[in-house]
Amino acid sequence: MLFAARLISQQPPNIQFDEWQEIVAEQLQATKTLRDEGKIRAIYRETGVGVLAIFETGDATEMDQILTQLPMAPYFKEVNVNVIWDMSPILENL
Repeated sequence: MLFAARLISQQPPNIQFDEWQEIVAEQLQATKTLRDEGKIRAIYRETGVGVLAIFETGDATEMDQILTQLPMAPYFKEVNVNVIWDMSPILENL
């Protein structure tokens, strides 16, 4: 299944800059791992907002598990996930 996920995080006021940068680095490594595993098919930075990522997972449960295990999960202030459907194969057969 394909999912479009918009993830918006925010540095809490009680976390120092250096500690936040460590969390950001962990998030980047987790993102790279998911991309290398084929779970993230595309990811786009929305400057000043967050990220928009296209995930491919077996089902919605796996998608939920991935999101909750991300290092920044506790700091997401907004998460929007929608199932998407690749219409390209159908259009090719028209």
